[in-house]
Parts: sequence; C-alpha cells; structure tokens
Amino acid sequence: MSSSDELLTIERVAALQRVGMFAAVPGHTLVAVARVVEEVRVAAGDIVMERGAIEDWLYVVVEGALRVHVGDRVLVDRGPGDVVGELAVLALAARSATVTALEPSLLLRLRRKPFEELLEERPGIARAVIAELVRRLQDLADQDAKRAHA
Repeated sequence: MSSSDELLTIERVAALQRVGMFAAVPGHTLVAVARVVEEVRVAAGDIVMERGAIEDWLYVVVEGALRVHVGDRVLVDRGPGDVVGELAVLALAARSATVTALEPSLLLRLRRKPFEELLEERPGIARAVIAELVRRLQDLADQDAKRAHA
C-alpha cells in the first residue's frame, strides 16, 4: 500500500484484479473502474451492510476480513480479493444478509450508476461480470446437488 491513506490507481487496479468478477478484465480497462471506486475504512465490529437495506453498491475487500451472516448464522467470511453486495449493482433489491467487519478493513465501494456507465462503455467488463455470476450459479447448483445426494 502507498504511504498515504489513499491507494494509488495502480494499487486499486491490483486489488480489483484479485476479484473474480474482474480477474479477466485487462488492467488498462480496470483503470476506469479504479477511478470511480471510493475507499472506505471500517473498524472491527462495524456493520458494512444491513440485511433488508436497499443500497446500490458493492464492496471489494482490499485488506481485512468481513463476515456475511443472517442473525447468528454465519454464511461466509470474506477477505482480500473477495466482493460483497455485487447483486446490488446489477438489480436494486433489499440486502439478503448483514455484513460485519471482523477486523479493521479497507474496502473499495463501487456504486451502481458509475458501474452501469462502465458496462456500457466497456463490454469486456460486462462479459467478465456475467461469466463470474454464471460460475457462482453453477457452484451453488453443484452444492445443492451434493446436499441432495448426501
């Protein structure tokens, strides 16, 4: 990380490249994404997203750890290179889970409007996002099939 509190564009691009939905997007294309994300620092215990809230952004975890949960039921923990809230930039809907910081974390927030503009201007980003969402749906289907046969 840079010596200042803000990441350099190149550091933001590197963080975005670790995210599945952006991994296939060339670095020079990710520069546009890096320029529209906002840095958000949260402390351990801070609620990043609240179940039921209607918001229009996702977060990329650059540093730290987040827990995705519904009440006391832990769904998954997320760390550097992971993303939470990605469906909100594609379709406005209530959050399906709460996300809480497990430790001090640095996040990149990407809002829906700039994201939609990027998708229109740069089809490669749209293709990468669609491919990642399809992969996730396949993973969920595989998990369901395993549970059904267990």
